[in-house]
Amino acid sequence: MISRRAFMKIAARAGVTAASAPLWMHGVSREAFGQGTSSYKAIVVVTLNGGNDGNNMIVPLDNARYSQYASLRPSLAIPQGSLIPLLGQSGGVNYGLHPSLVNVASLYNRGKALAVANVGPLSAPATKTQIAANPDLLPQALMSHASGVAQWESASSLALPATGWGGRLADLLSSQSGALPPVLDAGPESIFTVGNTVQAIAVPTGSSNLVPLPAGLDAAILAIAQNDSNSSNKLVAQAAQLRVQASRQQALIVQAQQAGAGLSTVFPQTVFGQSLSAVASLINGRSVIGASRQIFYLQQAGYDTHGAQAGTHAGLLSDFDGGIGAFMTALQEMGLQNQVLVCTHSDFNRSLLGNGSGGSDHAWGNHQFMFGGGIRGGQIIGSIPDPELGGSLDITGTGIWIPTLSVTQMTAGVGSWMGLNNAQLGTVFPDLANFSQGPISIV
Repeated sequence: MISRRAFMKIAARAGVTAASAPLWMHGVSREAFGQGTSSYKAIVVVTLNGGNDGNNMIVPLDNARYSQYASLRPSLAIPQGSLIPLLGQSGGVNYGLHPSLVNVASLYNRGKALAVANVGPLSAPATKTQIAANPDLLPQALMSHASGVAQWESASSLALPATGWGGRLADLLSSQSGALPPVLDAGPESIFTVGNTVQAIAVPTGSSNLVPLPAGLDAAILAIAQNDSNSSNKLVAQAAQLRVQASRQQALIVQAQQAGAGLSTVFPQTVFGQSLSAVASLINGRSVIGASRQIFYLQQAGYDTHGAQAGTHAGLLSDFDGGIGAFMTALQEMGLQNQVLVCTHSDFNRSLLGNGSGGSDHAWGNHQFMFGGGIRGGQIIGSIPDPELGGSLDITGTGIWIPTLSVTQMTAGVGSWMGLNNAQLGTVFPDLANFSQGPISIV
Protein backbone atom coordinates (compact mmCIF):
# COMPACT_ATOMS: atom_id res chain seq x y z
CA MET A 1 0.00 0.00 0.00
CA ILE A 2 1.22 3.50 -0.80
CA SER A 3 1.89 5.51 2.37
CA ARG A 4 0.36 8.87 3.13
CA ARG A 5 3.84 10.43 3.01
CA ALA A 6 4.38 9.04 -0.49
CA PHE A 7 1.01 10.44 -1.57
CA MET A 8 1.92 13.80 -0.06
CA LYS A 9 5.09 13.93 -2.16
CA ILE A 10 3.22 12.92 -5.30
CA ALA A 11 0.46 15.43 -4.70
CA ALA A 12 2.82 18.28 -3.89
CA ARG A 13 4.89 17.70 -7.02
CA ALA A 14 1.87 17.12 -9.25
CA GLY A 15 -0.19 20.03 -7.98
CA VAL A 16 -1.46 22.31 -10.75
CA THR A 17 -1.24 26.08 -10.68
CA ALA A 18 -4.15 28.31 -11.47
CA ALA A 19 -4.38 31.15 -13.95
CA SER A 20 -7.01 32.74 -11.69
CA ALA A 21 -7.88 32.06 -8.06
CA PRO A 22 -11.07 30.06 -7.54
CA LEU A 23 -13.94 31.27 -5.36
CA TRP A 24 -12.82 29.28 -2.31
CA MET A 25 -9.61 31.33 -2.26
CA HIS A 26 -11.27 34.60 -1.32
CA GLY A 27 -12.24 33.39 2.16
CA VAL A 28 -8.72 32.09 2.77
CA SER A 29 -7.21 35.35 1.57
CA ARG A 30 -9.42 37.48 3.81
CA GLU A 31 -8.34 35.40 6.80
CA ALA A 32 -4.68 35.59 5.76
CA PHE A 33 -4.69 39.35 5.22
CA GLY A 34 -6.14 39.75 8.68
CA GLN A 35 -3.07 38.19 10.28
CA GLY A 36 -0.23 40.51 11.20
CA THR A 37 3.24 39.99 9.77
CA SER A 38 5.12 42.67 11.71
CA SER A 39 7.10 39.95 13.52
CA TYR A 40 7.83 38.06 10.31
CA LYS A 41 10.94 35.86 10.15
CA ALA A 42 12.12 33.49 7.45
CA ILE A 43 15.16 31.35 6.74
CA VAL A 44 16.41 30.49 3.26
CA VAL A 45 18.68 27.44 3.05
CA VAL A 46 20.83 27.06 -0.06
CA THR A 47 22.61 23.75 -0.74
CA LEU A 48 25.71 24.03 -2.93
CA ASN A 49 25.28 20.54 -4.30
CA GLY A 50 28.30 18.40 -5.12
CA GLY A 51 30.76 19.54 -2.47
CA ASN A 52 31.87 23.19 -2.64
CA ASP A 53 35.63 23.74 -2.41
CA GLY A 54 35.82 25.84 0.74
CA ASN A 55 39.63 25.85 0.60
CA ASN A 56 39.44 28.08 -2.48
CA MET A 57 36.52 30.10 -1.17
CA ILE A 58 38.32 31.52 1.88
CA VAL A 59 42.11 31.73 1.54
CA PRO A 60 44.80 33.04 3.96
CA LEU A 61 46.47 36.24 2.78
CA ASP A 62 49.65 36.26 4.89
CA ASN A 63 52.66 35.19 2.87
CA ALA A 64 53.65 32.10 4.88
CA ARG A 65 50.22 30.48 4.91
CA TYR A 66 49.45 31.52 1.34
CA SER A 67 52.71 29.93 0.16
CA GLN A 68 51.76 26.66 1.89
CA TYR A 69 48.32 26.76 0.27
CA ALA A 70 49.69 27.52 -3.21
CA SER A 71 52.37 24.82 -3.02
CA LEU A 72 49.75 22.15 -2.30
CA ARG A 73 47.39 23.33 -5.04
CA PRO A 74 49.59 24.29 -8.00
CA SER A 75 46.77 23.94 -10.54
CA LEU A 76 44.02 25.28 -8.28
CA ALA A 77 45.48 28.12 -6.21
CA ILE A 78 43.89 31.53 -6.62
CA PRO A 79 46.53 34.22 -7.31
CA GLN A 80 47.22 36.06 -4.07
CA GLY A 81 46.60 39.45 -5.63
CA SER A 82 43.21 38.38 -6.97
CA LEU A 83 41.71 37.52 -3.59
CA ILE A 84 39.22 40.02 -2.16
CA PRO A 85 40.44 41.02 1.33
CA LEU A 86 38.08 40.63 4.27
CA LEU A 87 38.19 43.37 6.88
CA GLY A 88 39.64 42.39 10.25
CA GLN A 89 41.38 39.21 11.25
CA SER A 90 40.31 35.78 12.44
CA GLY A 91 42.67 34.11 14.89
CA GLY A 92 45.26 36.75 14.05
CA VAL A 93 45.17 35.87 10.34
CA ASN A 94 43.94 37.95 7.38
CA TYR A 95 41.78 36.16 4.83
CA GLY A 96 40.49 36.86 1.36
CA LEU A 97 37.56 35.55 -0.68
CA HIS A 98 37.57 33.98 -4.13
CA PRO A 99 37.51 36.79 -6.74
CA SER A 100 34.08 35.63 -7.97
CA LEU A 101 32.52 36.54 -4.61
CA VAL A 102 32.32 40.30 -5.06
CA ASN A 103 28.86 40.74 -3.52
CA VAL A 104 29.58 38.28 -0.72
CA ALA A 105 32.77 40.14 0.21
CA SER A 106 30.93 43.47 0.19
CA LEU A 107 28.19 42.08 2.45
CA TYR A 108 30.79 40.61 4.82
CA ASN A 109 32.79 43.82 4.99
CA ARG A 110 29.60 45.83 5.66
CA GLY A 111 28.66 43.54 8.54
CA LYS A 112 25.79 41.83 6.66
CA ALA A 113 27.39 38.39 6.29
CA LEU A 114 29.53 36.00 8.29
CA ALA A 115 31.37 32.74 7.69
CA VAL A 116 31.21 29.58 9.78
CA ALA A 117 34.56 27.80 9.54
CA ASN A 118 35.40 24.09 9.44
CA VAL A 119 31.88 22.87 10.15
CA GLY A 120 30.59 19.40 9.30
CA PRO A 121 28.48 16.44 10.43
CA LEU A 122 29.44 15.13 13.87
CA SER A 123 27.27 13.45 16.48
CA ALA A 124 29.72 14.54 19.21
CA PRO A 125 33.08 16.35 19.37
CA ALA A 126 35.92 14.17 18.10
CA THR A 127 39.68 14.46 17.74
CA LYS A 128 42.00 12.62 15.39
CA THR A 129 43.18 10.39 18.24
CA GLN A 130 39.64 9.61 19.35
CA ILE A 131 38.56 8.74 15.81
CA ALA A 132 41.56 6.42 15.35
CA ALA A 133 40.53 4.60 18.53
CA ASN A 134 36.82 4.58 17.70
CA PRO A 135 35.93 4.86 13.99
CA ASP A 136 32.23 4.88 14.94
CA LEU A 137 32.72 8.58 15.69
CA LEU A 138 32.87 9.15 11.92
CA PRO A 139 29.64 10.11 10.16
CA GLN A 140 28.01 7.20 8.36
CA ALA A 141 29.18 6.83 4.73
CA LEU A 142 31.55 9.80 5.06
CA MET A 143 32.36 11.51 1.73
CA SER A 144 29.31 10.08 -0.03
CA HIS A 145 27.35 12.77 -1.89
CA ALA A 146 23.93 11.44 -0.91
CA SER A 147 24.89 10.94 2.73
CA GLY A 148 26.72 14.26 2.96
CA VAL A 149 23.69 16.21 1.72
CA ALA A 150 21.35 14.22 3.97
CA GLN A 151 23.55 14.81 7.02
CA TRP A 152 23.59 18.55 6.45
CA GLU A 153 19.86 18.63 5.79
CA SER A 154 19.06 16.54 8.86
CA ALA A 155 21.71 18.09 11.18
CA SER A 156 22.90 14.58 12.04
CA SER A 157 25.62 12.06 11.18
CA LEU A 158 23.14 9.51 9.79
CA ALA A 159 23.43 8.30 6.21
CA LEU A 160 19.66 7.73 5.86
CA PRO A 161 17.82 10.11 8.21
CA ALA A 162 14.02 10.01 8.30
CA THR A 163 13.48 13.76 8.71
CA GLY A 164 15.29 17.05 8.11
CA TRP A 165 15.95 19.92 10.47
CA GLY A 166 13.83 22.21 8.31
CA GLY A 167 10.91 19.82 8.52
CA ARG A 168 11.29 19.33 12.28
CA LEU A 169 11.46 23.10 12.71
CA ALA A 170 8.34 23.41 10.56
CA ASP A 171 6.55 20.94 12.87
CA LEU A 172 6.85 23.56 15.63
CA LEU A 173 5.92 26.53 13.42
CA SER A 174 2.73 25.29 11.80
CA SER A 175 0.55 27.65 13.81
CA GLN A 176 2.57 30.62 12.52
CA SER A 177 2.62 29.80 8.81
CA GLY A 178 -0.81 31.02 7.75
CA ALA A 179 -2.73 29.17 5.06
CA LEU A 180 0.26 27.07 3.87
CA PRO A 181 2.80 24.77 5.54
CA PRO A 182 5.83 26.63 6.96
CA VAL A 183 8.37 24.93 4.67
CA LEU A 184 8.45 25.68 0.93
CA ASP A 185 10.70 23.86 -1.52
CA ALA A 186 12.10 25.79 -4.50
CA GLY A 187 14.57 23.05 -5.39
CA PRO A 188 14.70 19.29 -5.89
CA GLU A 189 13.03 17.05 -3.31
CA SER A 190 15.02 17.07 -0.11
CA ILE A 191 15.02 15.39 3.29
CA PHE A 192 15.53 18.89 4.72
CA THR A 193 11.85 19.69 4.20
CA VAL A 194 10.44 16.47 5.71
CA GLY A 195 9.09 16.75 9.24
CA ASN A 196 7.29 14.33 11.51
CA THR A 197 3.94 16.00 10.82
CA VAL A 198 4.69 18.61 8.15
CA GLN A 199 5.54 18.04 4.48
CA ALA A 200 6.85 20.78 2.18
CA ILE A 201 5.06 21.96 -0.91
CA ALA A 202 6.79 22.88 -4.15
CA VAL A 203 7.36 26.48 -5.23
CA PRO A 204 7.02 27.17 -8.98
CA THR A 205 10.24 28.73 -10.30
CA GLY A 206 11.53 29.66 -13.72
CA SER A 207 12.85 26.10 -14.03
CA SER A 208 9.93 24.41 -12.28
CA ASN A 209 8.36 21.24 -13.60
CA LEU A 210 4.96 22.46 -12.42
CA VAL A 211 3.05 23.39 -15.57
CA PRO A 212 0.28 26.01 -15.30
CA LEU A 213 -2.96 24.85 -16.89
CA PRO A 214 -5.75 26.93 -18.42
CA ALA A 215 -8.22 28.05 -15.77
CA GLY A 216 -11.07 25.99 -17.25
CA LEU A 217 -9.07 22.78 -17.37
CA ASP A 218 -7.70 23.44 -13.91
CA ALA A 219 -11.23 23.84 -12.57
CA ALA A 220 -12.35 20.62 -14.29
CA ILE A 221 -9.45 18.65 -12.78
CA LEU A 222 -10.25 20.08 -9.36
CA ALA A 223 -13.95 19.16 -9.73
CA ILE A 224 -13.05 15.56 -10.65
CA ALA A 225 -10.73 15.31 -7.65
CA GLN A 226 -13.41 16.74 -5.34
CA ASN A 227 -15.89 14.15 -6.63
CA ASP A 228 -13.37 11.31 -6.23
CA SER A 229 -12.61 12.42 -2.69
CA ASN A 230 -16.00 10.96 -1.69
CA SER A 231 -15.26 7.58 -3.30
CA SER A 232 -15.99 4.43 -1.32
CA ASN A 233 -12.55 3.22 -2.42
CA LYS A 234 -10.34 4.54 0.40
CA LEU A 235 -7.21 4.60 -1.76
CA VAL A 236 -8.94 6.62 -4.50
CA ALA A 237 -10.52 8.94 -1.92
CA GLN A 238 -7.21 9.60 -0.16
CA ALA A 239 -5.40 10.31 -3.42
CA ALA A 240 -8.19 12.67 -4.53
CA GLN A 241 -8.22 14.52 -1.20
CA LEU A 242 -4.48 15.09 -1.44
CA ARG A 243 -4.92 16.26 -5.05
CA VAL A 244 -7.53 18.80 -3.96
CA GLN A 245 -5.27 20.01 -1.18
CA ALA A 246 -2.25 20.29 -3.49
CA SER A 247 -4.25 22.15 -6.15
CA ARG A 248 -5.47 24.68 -3.62
CA GLN A 249 -2.04 25.14 -2.10
CA GLN A 250 -0.43 25.66 -5.50
CA ALA A 251 -3.09 28.20 -6.44
CA LEU A 252 -2.42 30.11 -3.22
CA ILE A 253 1.34 30.07 -3.88
CA VAL A 254 0.75 31.52 -7.35
CA GLN A 255 -1.51 34.21 -5.91
CA ALA A 256 1.16 35.12 -3.34
CA GLN A 257 3.86 35.25 -6.02
CA GLN A 258 1.70 37.46 -8.19
CA ALA A 259 1.01 39.76 -5.25
CA GLY A 260 4.76 40.01 -4.56
CA ALA A 261 5.94 40.29 -8.15
CA GLY A 262 6.31 44.08 -8.14
CA LEU A 263 9.93 44.14 -6.95
CA SER A 264 12.25 46.34 -8.99
CA THR A 265 15.33 44.22 -8.15
CA VAL A 266 16.64 42.40 -11.23
CA PHE A 267 17.69 38.78 -10.67
CA PRO A 268 20.15 36.84 -12.87
CA GLN A 269 18.54 34.79 -15.64
CA THR A 270 20.03 31.55 -14.34
CA VAL A 271 18.32 28.59 -12.68
CA PHE A 272 19.70 29.67 -9.31
CA GLY A 273 18.88 33.33 -9.87
CA GLN A 274 15.30 32.58 -10.91
CA SER A 275 14.80 30.24 -7.94
CA LEU A 276 15.82 33.07 -5.61
CA SER A 277 13.54 35.43 -7.53
CA ALA A 278 10.60 33.06 -6.93
CA VAL A 279 11.40 32.93 -3.20
CA ALA A 280 11.67 36.72 -3.05
CA SER A 281 8.25 37.12 -4.71
CA LEU A 282 6.69 34.73 -2.20
CA ILE A 283 8.23 36.60 0.72
CA ASN A 284 7.02 39.90 -0.71
CA GLY A 285 3.52 38.43 -1.12
CA ARG A 286 3.50 36.78 2.31
CA SER A 287 0.38 38.67 3.42
CA VAL A 288 -1.69 36.56 1.02
CA ILE A 289 -0.61 33.49 2.99
CA GLY A 290 -0.71 35.17 6.39
CA ALA A 291 2.60 33.67 7.50
CA SER A 292 4.79 35.07 10.25
CA ARG A 293 7.32 32.22 10.02
CA GLN A 294 8.54 30.56 6.81
CA ILE A 295 11.36 28.22 5.73
CA PHE A 296 12.59 28.08 2.13
CA TYR A 297 14.90 25.53 0.53
CA LEU A 298 16.74 25.57 -2.81
CA GLN A 299 19.89 24.18 -4.44
CA GLN A 300 22.63 25.26 -6.79
CA ALA A 301 24.19 22.22 -8.44
CA GLY A 302 27.53 21.44 -10.11
CA TYR A 303 30.13 21.57 -7.32
CA ASP A 304 31.55 18.05 -7.79
CA THR A 305 34.79 19.35 -9.31
CA HIS A 306 37.12 16.36 -9.66
CA GLY A 307 38.58 17.87 -12.85
CA ALA A 308 38.87 21.24 -14.61
CA GLN A 309 37.92 22.83 -11.33
CA ALA A 310 39.35 26.32 -11.63
CA GLY A 311 37.04 27.62 -14.35
CA THR A 312 34.01 25.59 -13.29
CA HIS A 313 34.25 26.68 -9.67
CA ALA A 314 34.74 30.32 -10.61
CA GLY A 315 31.60 30.21 -12.74
CA LEU A 316 29.55 28.51 -10.02
CA LEU A 317 30.65 31.00 -7.37
CA SER A 318 29.89 33.88 -9.76
CA ASP A 319 26.36 32.54 -10.26
CA PHE A 320 25.95 32.12 -6.49
CA ASP A 321 27.32 35.60 -5.85
CA GLY A 322 25.01 37.23 -8.40
CA GLY A 323 21.94 35.50 -7.00
CA ILE A 324 22.78 36.29 -3.38
CA GLY A 325 23.58 39.91 -4.23
CA ALA A 326 20.20 40.33 -5.95
CA PHE A 327 18.32 38.55 -3.17
CA MET A 328 19.84 40.73 -0.45
CA THR A 329 19.01 43.83 -2.52
CA ALA A 330 15.42 42.59 -2.82
CA LEU A 331 15.19 42.08 0.94
CA GLN A 332 16.38 45.64 1.46
CA GLU A 333 13.75 46.82 -1.03
CA MET A 334 11.11 44.99 1.06
CA GLY A 335 12.52 46.34 4.33
CA LEU A 336 13.19 42.77 5.51
CA GLN A 337 16.99 42.68 5.50
CA ASN A 338 16.99 41.94 9.26
CA GLN A 339 14.06 39.51 9.20
CA VAL A 340 15.27 36.98 6.62
CA LEU A 341 18.35 34.84 7.24
CA VAL A 342 20.14 33.00 4.42
CA CYS A 343 22.56 30.16 5.13
CA THR A 344 24.47 27.71 2.94
CA HIS A 345 24.93 23.95 3.09
CA SER A 346 27.17 21.71 0.99
CA ASP A 347 27.81 17.96 0.95
CA PHE A 348 31.38 18.39 2.22
CA ASN A 349 34.59 20.30 1.50
CA ARG A 350 37.18 19.17 -1.04
CA SER A 351 40.67 17.96 -0.24
CA LEU A 352 43.33 20.61 0.17
CA LEU A 353 45.70 18.51 -1.93
CA GLY A 354 44.83 18.60 -5.62
CA ASN A 355 44.21 15.30 -7.40
CA GLY A 356 46.43 15.67 -10.48
CA SER A 357 43.44 16.11 -12.82
CA GLY A 358 42.98 19.81 -12.27
CA GLY A 359 40.49 19.15 -9.51
CA SER A 360 40.12 18.02 -5.91
CA ASP A 361 38.36 15.17 -4.18
CA HIS A 362 35.77 14.60 -1.47
CA ALA A 363 36.60 15.77 2.05
CA TRP A 364 34.79 16.66 5.30
CA GLY A 365 34.86 19.92 7.33
CA ASN A 366 33.92 22.96 5.23
CA HIS A 367 33.11 26.67 5.45
CA GLN A 368 29.60 28.10 5.12
CA PHE A 369 28.08 31.57 4.82
CA MET A 370 25.17 33.34 6.50
CA PHE A 371 23.58 36.55 5.23
CA GLY A 372 21.08 39.09 6.54
CA GLY A 373 18.90 38.46 9.57
CA GLY A 374 20.46 41.26 11.62
CA ILE A 375 23.40 38.96 12.41
CA ARG A 376 26.75 40.13 13.75
CA GLY A 377 28.43 40.04 10.39
CA GLY A 378 32.01 40.71 9.42
CA GLN A 379 33.31 37.74 11.41
CA ILE A 380 34.43 34.15 10.97
CA ILE A 381 32.91 31.87 13.59
CA GLY A 382 35.24 29.00 14.40
CA SER A 383 38.76 28.43 13.10
CA ILE A 384 40.03 27.86 9.57
CA PRO A 385 42.64 25.05 9.54
CA ASP A 386 46.15 26.01 8.52
CA PRO A 387 46.95 24.81 4.97
CA GLU A 388 49.23 21.94 5.94
CA LEU A 389 49.11 18.20 5.53
CA GLY A 390 49.22 15.68 8.35
CA GLY A 391 48.28 18.06 11.16
CA SER A 392 45.93 17.43 14.07
CA LEU A 393 42.84 18.15 11.94
CA ASP A 394 43.92 16.30 8.78
CA ILE A 395 42.42 12.83 9.01
CA THR A 396 44.01 11.37 5.84
CA GLY A 397 47.18 13.35 5.15
CA THR A 398 45.61 14.94 2.06
CA GLY A 399 44.01 17.93 3.75
CA ILE A 400 40.64 16.51 4.83
CA TRP A 401 39.64 18.46 7.93
CA ILE A 402 38.00 16.98 11.01
CA PRO A 403 35.28 19.56 11.79
CA THR A 404 35.77 21.71 14.87
CA LEU A 405 32.12 22.80 14.74
CA SER A 406 29.19 20.50 14.04
CA VAL A 407 26.34 21.01 11.63
CA THR A 408 24.12 20.66 14.70
CA GLN A 409 25.75 23.67 16.39
CA MET A 410 25.48 25.80 13.26
CA THR A 411 21.89 24.95 12.40
CA ALA A 412 20.78 25.16 16.04
CA GLY A 413 22.12 28.73 15.92
CA VAL A 414 19.68 29.33 13.07
CA GLY A 415 16.90 27.69 15.09
CA SER A 416 17.68 29.96 18.04
CA TRP A 417 17.53 32.98 15.71
CA MET A 418 14.12 31.72 14.57
CA GLY A 419 12.89 31.95 18.17
CA LEU A 420 13.15 28.37 19.48
CA ASN A 421 13.62 27.96 23.22
CA ASN A 422 16.05 25.46 24.73
CA ALA A 423 13.50 22.65 24.92
CA GLN A 424 12.46 23.18 21.32
CA LEU A 425 16.09 23.27 20.20
CA GLY A 426 16.57 19.90 21.87
CA THR A 427 13.60 18.52 19.95
CA VAL A 428 14.72 19.76 16.53
CA PHE A 429 18.44 19.12 17.11
CA PRO A 430 18.71 15.99 19.28
CA ASP A 431 22.54 15.80 19.04
CA LEU A 432 22.89 19.31 20.48
CA ALA A 433 23.13 17.94 24.04
CA ASN A 434 26.46 16.34 23.07
CA PHE A 435 28.10 19.74 22.48
CA SER A 436 28.81 21.65 25.67
CA GLN A 437 29.32 24.93 23.80
CA GLY A 438 25.76 24.74 22.47
CA PRO A 439 24.57 26.56 19.34
CA ILE A 440 26.80 29.09 17.64
CA SER A 441 25.89 32.71 18.43
CA ILE A 442 25.07 34.79 15.35
CA VAL A 443 23.37 37.88 16.81
